Amino acid sequence: GRPRKLERIPLDLLFLLIERRGQLVTREEILERLWGKGVFLDVDNAINSAVRKLRRAVGDDPDAPRFVVTVPGKGYRFVAQIRRPKTGSTGRFRARGLDAMVGRERELSSLTSGLDETLAGHGRLVFLVSGEPGIGKTRLADEFAAVAEAKGFAVRIGHCFQEAVPFLPFVEMLERFVDCIAEPEQLRRQLAQEASELARLLPKLRRILPDLPPALDLPPLQARRHLFNCFFDFLARIATEQPTLMIVEDLHWADDSTLALLDHLAQRIAELPVMLLGTYRDAEIDVTRGLAKTLEDLLRGRIATRLKLKGLPRDDVATMLSRLSGKSASAEVVEEIFAETEGNPFFVEELFRHLDEENRLYDSTGEFHSSLKIAEFEVPESVRLVVARRLERLDETTRRMLATAATIGRFFSFELVEAASGTDGDSLMECIAEAEGAGLVYSLPESPKARFQFSHELVRQAVISRLSSALRQKLHLEVAEAIERTWSAGLEDYYSALAHHYSSSGNSLKALEYLQLAAQQAIQRSANAEAISHLNAAMQFLNALPETSERDRQELALQTMLGPALIATRGNGSPEVGAVYKRALQLGRQSGEDARLFPVLLGLRSFHLIRGELQPAFALGQQLLSLAEDARDPGLLLEAHQALGTSLLLFGKFAPALEHFEQALGLYHPKIHHVHLTYTLDPGILCLVRSAWLLEFLGYSDRTSKKMEEALVLGHRQSHAYSLAVAIVHMITISHFHRDWQKLQEQAETAIALCTEQGFGAILAQASTFRGCALAQQGKTEEGIAELRAGLDAQFATGAIMFRPWYLLYLGEAYGTAGRFKEALDAIAEAIAITERTGEREIEAELHRTKGDLMLRSSGVQPSRVVETEAEEFFRKSIEIARQQEARSFELRAVTSLCRLWKRQGKNAEARQRLAEIYNWFTEGFDTADLKDAKGLLDELSA
Repeated sequence: GRPRKLERIPLDLLFLLIERRGQLVTREEILERLWGKGVFLDVDNAINSAVRKLRRAVGDDPDAPRFVVTVPGKGYRFVAQIRRPKTGSTGRFRARGLDAMVGRERELSSLTSGLDETLAGHGRLVFLVSGEPGIGKTRLADEFAAVAEAKGFAVRIGHCFQEAVPFLPFVEMLERFVDCIAEPEQLRRQLAQEASELARLLPKLRRILPDLPPALDLPPLQARRHLFNCFFDFLARIATEQPTLMIVEDLHWADDSTLALLDHLAQRIAELPVMLLGTYRDAEIDVTRGLAKTLEDLLRGRIATRLKLKGLPRDDVATMLSRLSGKSASAEVVEEIFAETEGNPFFVEELFRHLDEENRLYDSTGEFHSSLKIAEFEVPESVRLVVARRLERLDETTRRMLATAATIGRFFSFELVEAASGTDGDSLMECIAEAEGAGLVYSLPESPKARFQFSHELVRQAVISRLSSALRQKLHLEVAEAIERTWSAGLEDYYSALAHHYSSSGNSLKALEYLQLAAQQAIQRSANAEAISHLNAAMQFLNALPETSERDRQELALQTMLGPALIATRGNGSPEVGAVYKRALQLGRQSGEDARLFPVLLGLRSFHLIRGELQPAFALGQQLLSLAEDARDPGLLLEAHQALGTSLLLFGKFAPALEHFEQALGLYHPKIHHVHLTYTLDPGILCLVRSAWLLEFLGYSDRTSKKMEEALVLGHRQSHAYSLAVAIVHMITISHFHRDWQKLQEQAETAIALCTEQGFGAILAQASTFRGCALAQQGKTEEGIAELRAGLDAQFATGAIMFRPWYLLYLGEAYGTAGRFKEALDAIAEAIAITERTGEREIEAELHRTKGDLMLRSSGVQPSRVVETEAEEFFRKSIEIARQQEARSFELRAVTSLCRLWKRQGKNAEARQRLAEIYNWFTEGFDTADLKDAKGLLDELSA
C-alpha cells in the first residue's frame, strides 16, 4: 500500500505490537517500552491517543479491527498477517528509484546455483564479491538475499565499519536472532550450552538471562578457539532447522578478529546447510593486510569463489536510464553517460539525478535529448560533489539531521538521531522523509525498530566532508552523550562506539575511559589485536596529559592490560612484551602501590623465563614472594612459590624446588584458586605435575605416579581442558623417562586429539614431538624423526628457549636409534651449549651421559681406547652433576652406563661395587626400565 506518516510514539507502538504479533501486549508493557519507568503522565490518555493515531494511519476500524484488537482492561494484540518485504528490491532500493537490479545475471546465477548445491549437501559454498565503490556489491548481495529467502533460507546479514568493532557483523547477526525471540526460556533453549560463550559477543544476553554461568577461563588463543567453536555450534544448530545464508558486507573494514572467525567458519561449513557471502572493495588501498591474508587462504585453498564485479555494459546502462526516467534514452545519451561513469551503477544513478535536477536531460516534449555533451555542462568532477549539490537543495533542518546521522555511521536509529540532535519526533520524521525522497537514505523494514541506512557509504562520506573539524567534534560529542543518556542501563553494548565518538570529540578523559573499557571487552572476547589498538590509542591520549601521579596510575593500568594481550598475539618472549612490563614495573615502583606490582612482576618473569633468561626470572620470583608475604595473600603466595619452584627446577636444584611446590600445594584450594594468575592455567595442576617430575629425578618413581594421578584427576574434575593438556604432556615426559614407548605414544595421541579439538597450538607441537619420539623408538625411525623434527620446528619458531635442551636430547636419541650419529651428537652438543649459556641445568646430567653413550655406539663394536676414555669422562661428569643435584635417577643411569663400559674393559669387581651402591639406595620403582637394566647388569657382573 501507500506510505503512511506516523508520529514517533504511535510508530514505536506499531513496532512493539508487530514484534509480539498474536500475543497480548499489556498496557504496562506499552508504558515501559514507549515512555520508560518512573514517567509521570496520564497513562490512559497517552496510550489511548497513541492507539487512535496508529489506527487512523493504517485505516483500522476499532469496531471491526483488521490490525489491532483491544483486549478490555488488559492491552492490545496485533492480529494481521505480516508479510516481510523481500530483502532485495523493495524497501532498501525503491527509495532510490530502482525496483529491480539491472544486469548481473551471470553472477546472480552463480550464486543461486550455490544455494541449490548447499541444499543438496554438496560441500563448502563460500563466495566473495569484490569491486570498486558503487559497482553494485551490496545490491547484488541484497537481490541474492531475496532469492535465498524465496528458496526457504534464513538470511543473516552483518556489516563491517571503519571503526572496526571486534566481531561486529557476527554480533549483528546474533543480536537480530535474539531480538526475534520474545520469551527468555525459548532463547535459552535456542542458544543451549553456547549461551555463556556467546554472551561474550553480546553482553545483553546476560541481562536477558541473568543466571547464565560464566564463560570458561582459558589462555587467550584457546579462549578464541573455544568462542569460534561455540559460534559454529550455534550456527550448526539453527542451520539444521532452516538452511542459512550468511552475508558479511564491507570486509575491507573488517577487524582481525572478524576475519579470523570468518575464516574459521568458511573452513568448516562444508558439513552444514550454510552458504557464506562476503563483499569487499578490491582496490589495493582498501585491502588491509589481514584481509589480504584471509583472501589468500580462502582462494588458494579453493574454499571460496571470487566474483569480481565490473562496470555495466552499455545496454545495461540504457536499461538503468529507462527505469530511472520511465523513458528511452538515445544511443548517444547512453554512450555519453556510459563514457562518463564507465558503467558504475551508483555513478550512473547519481549523474542521472544531477542532470535531471539541472534540467539537462529532456527536451521541450519531455523526451531525452537526442544527444548529450556532458563536458559542456557544469558537472561536478566527483560523485561526492554530485551528492553535495543534492544536499544543498535540502532544507537546513534535514541537512543538520543528516550530519548527525552521518556522524553515527552508515546505519542509524531514529531514537539516537532524535536524542543527539534534540529535534522533536515529528520534525525528525519530516527530515527523514525528505532525505528518503532525495534517495540519500532509506529505512530498514526488516528491523524491529525505526532504523535507517545511507543509500551508499559514498553518500555518508559526502555529508561528512561538508562539516568543519569543529562541527565534527561537536557532533561526535553530542552522539556520545546521547548514547550515554539513552542506553545507560546497557552501556557495555556501546563501549567501542563510545570510545570512537569520544576519541573524535576531543574529550580526552572520556575517550580514555571508554577506550580502556572497550579494550577490556575485546580481551574478554579474545579479540586481542583490537584490544591492543584500543590500548595504544588510549596511550596516545594519556601521553598528552600532564605528568601527575593519577596519570601514571592510569598508564600502569593500561600497560598491565596490554601485557597479556601482547603475549596472546606476539608470544611471551616478544621484545614488545618485555618493554611493556618493564615500563609497568617502573610506574608501579614510582607509585609505591606494591599491590599492583604482582601481575606486572609475574608477566615480566614469564617474559624472561621463556627467553631462557633464568637469573632475572628467579630474581623476580623472589620479589613475588616478598610481595605475597607482605600482603599475606594465600593466592599470591601460591603463585610466588610456584614461580620459585619452576626457577629452581630449571637451575637443577631439585630438593629446594620440590619444597616450594609442596608449599604451594599446601596453600591451594581447587574452588578458590582454579585458574588463578598463571595465565589461566590451574596452579594446583601445574604444581602437582612439576612435583612429579622432581620426585622422578630424585628417585621416587612410585610417588611420581601418585602425583601424576592426582593431577589427572584434578584436571578432569575441574573440567579445564588447557590444564588437563598440560598435565598429559608432563605425564608423557615421565613415560619417556621410563622408556615406555607404547604408553608414550598412546598418551601423545590423546594429547594431540585434545589439543586439536581445543586449538592448543603450542602444546600440540609438544605432543607431536613426543609421538615422533615414540615412533622412532619403535622401529619407525624415519617417520618418527620427521614428526619429531616438525614438532621441534613449530616450537622453536616461537623463539622460546626454556626446555629446549630436553627436546634436543629427544632428537639426539632418535638420531642415535636411526644410526645417524653425527646428527645425534650435533643435537646433544647444541643442548649442552644452551645449558652453559642460560644456566638451565635440569637435564644436564642426562645430556653428558647420552653424549658418552652415542660416542661409544658410533665407534662400532670395538671403540678405540681414546673414545672409551672420552666417553668415561662424560659418564663421570654426568655422575658428578647428578650427585650435586641429588638426582638419584640420573645418577643411576650414568653409573649404569659407566659400569657397562667397565665390564667391557674387564673391571667387573669395581663395576659391581659401584653399581650396587647406587642400586641399593632405591626403595621404590623397581619395575622401571632403568632399575631393571641396573639389576640385569649387576647379575651379569656377579656371575
